Amino acid sequence: MSPPLLPRSRWCKTYMVVIVSVLSILAFQFMQSFRILSNLHFQQQQQLIPDLPVQAADAHININKKGSSLNVLQGSVDIEAEGKEFSSSKDKDEVGDIRGLSSYDSTVVADLNLNVMKQKNQDNLTQGAGKPSPLHKIMVAPFSAYKVDEAGDTKHRSCKKTIIVHGKEGSTMKWSDQPFDELVMSDIPSDSELNDDMLCLQVGSCVAALVSGIHTNSSIQDEGEGASSVIILGSDETDDIVHQLKRDMFEGGSVSVGIEVEIVERKSIAISQWYKPSTPAVRLARSTNGNTGNFIWQFGATRLINPYTTKFLNPLDARKESVDVDALVMAAANALHVADPDGNDFPVKKDYVYGMSSLVKEIDKPTIMLGIGIQAKFSDIKDSKHIALHEHQAHLMNEIAKRNTLEKSVSVRGEFTETACINAGVHNCLSMGCPSLTISREHNLGQLLGSKWSAVESKLAQDNSTLKMGIGLPNFSKHDDNMKYTKLVDLLLAICENHDCHFIVQAPFDKNLLLKHAGDKVDVKNVHHFTEGVETWFQFMHQLDFVVSTRIHGGMAGIVNGIPSIIIPTDLRILELINAMKLPYLSFEDVMAKNFESLQAVMGATKKDFIDFEQNRLNRLREYKSMLESVGLKMDPLLLDIINK
Repeated sequence: MSPPLLPRSRWCKTYMVVIVSVLSILAFQFMQSFRILSNLHFQQQQQLIPDLPVQAADAHININKKGSSLNVLQGSVDIEAEGKEFSSSKDKDEVGDIRGLSSYDSTVVADLNLNVMKQKNQDNLTQGAGKPSPLHKIMVAPFSAYKVDEAGDTKHRSCKKTIIVHGKEGSTMKWSDQPFDELVMSDIPSDSELNDDMLCLQVGSCVAALVSGIHTNSSIQDEGEGASSVIILGSDETDDIVHQLKRDMFEGGSVSVGIEVEIVERKSIAISQWYKPSTPAVRLARSTNGNTGNFIWQFGATRLINPYTTKFLNPLDARKESVDVDALVMAAANALHVADPDGNDFPVKKDYVYGMSSLVKEIDKPTIMLGIGIQAKFSDIKDSKHIALHEHQAHLMNEIAKRNTLEKSVSVRGEFTETACINAGVHNCLSMGCPSLTISREHNLGQLLGSKWSAVESKLAQDNSTLKMGIGLPNFSKHDDNMKYTKLVDLLLAICENHDCHFIVQAPFDKNLLLKHAGDKVDVKNVHHFTEGVETWFQFMHQLDFVVSTRIHGGMAGIVNGIPSIIIPTDLRILELINAMKLPYLSFEDVMAKNFESLQAVMGATKKDFIDFEQNRLNRLREYKSMLESVGLKMDPLLLDIINK
């Protein structure tokens, strides 16, 4: 039996109650969505939601997908994401990064509704007629770690922390891969704001300070008269920036293979023979150096280290001020003399090496040595296969080995020095040539030198062609070397007859010896002695077409600046460096036995292989990188770019 039907009036009343209830719920939701001010709708397809700025408001955010962050300038924010609630509040003009989820590792389609619930400061929403208000924005400002001013003084700036971004699966990262807008350093009112607590970003070969700016339509604005619009971010912002990098570079889809982020804290190192940033006092001290060639290898040893992640200290200052350092880098040259133990100068040379050993033991930190080698003439060594270090020299190498886990922690100048180490029972030496090989930032220096060499040959094949040449004078000052000096200088003068030659001296006695021997064949205005450092020397080298040098660093000054050069080895030290670095050279025996009368003839007799030179250069850079990493140091990013090219 069917239940009795409700009376019509009662049925209608029930029906109306249901309808009213439904409409009330819809109206309530509608008013919630549009109440008070506005509803902003953001939708991002196939990538994570970017930072969303909120100014002068309390806000409620409902996120139905993963991966959002929010910048809050003023007010409080509640975030509801996948059933979880998060809230935060920030004072005016302070940027906060609110992460709605702990997981943000997938590409999503996100629909974000931002409901502005309450406005606290109406004036902040507009700036003039229809202009949007300024908003905080993270940007990057690339800068040079070595800033040179108009007076030629150099200032070194480093970062307390550096975020280094690498590509996974062997991929190479480019600066253009990083997600932030770029700000030129000149837009920062005073670079004195590049402070000791600076946070930096390194992607590829470029390094930049991370800054927070006030922007309107992507242009930097002043907040007021005398006030800077840019704040240099400190190291405490590291986690926030790393989060944003991961989200925007990989999870956001701009880097398909993924990224690895490395956070590098600045290291303080003691470095012997440090090439200090140029100042009037430093230039004055250099002017008393008896051999300006020292500047070249000192510059190379210093500048192969990443300057953004490193603070350099003189070892004596570190000891005197009791400064705790992270590592010791000993740059050296011809400290390993093969002098007779019965010779008059042997005790002095022995004490010098003992002093180096004492420094290693006193600093007592991870240690490497760069560029040390044997100082010897051809006549000093009768059998190079059986040469061995003296006991005090081997002791120095063993002290370094104790403070490094790398098998090869000492880079020596060449095969003769490496053999001397092995014969003395020392096994941490590796033939690598001179650190000056690392000075050039040219991606393919061998190819550049080869093409310029060919251009010079073509030019010489034409009649009446004049080259601007650099000539490196020999290191002969004693009476028993007069015959060799005469032969070498006569050769140099002969190849200069049809060219504009400039003679580069490295020691105080070079100039007088040359003028005495050459007479009116040499214009004194064409004799140059760069006593203040490599900066003016390198600038001069760029004016030249070709270099012929009888000193190793006179030749390296040309090579590292992309000038084709020939080196004539006048002793065993130079010869082992030439062999280790695969440099173009004319043998000393050929110079003594033959009469070369032109540059063309000298070039024709020169042994060279620019392809072999470049491959060897890359191998040496990789070895220097490993050596630096063994003591916790990074290589200069421009050199890493050459390795990764």
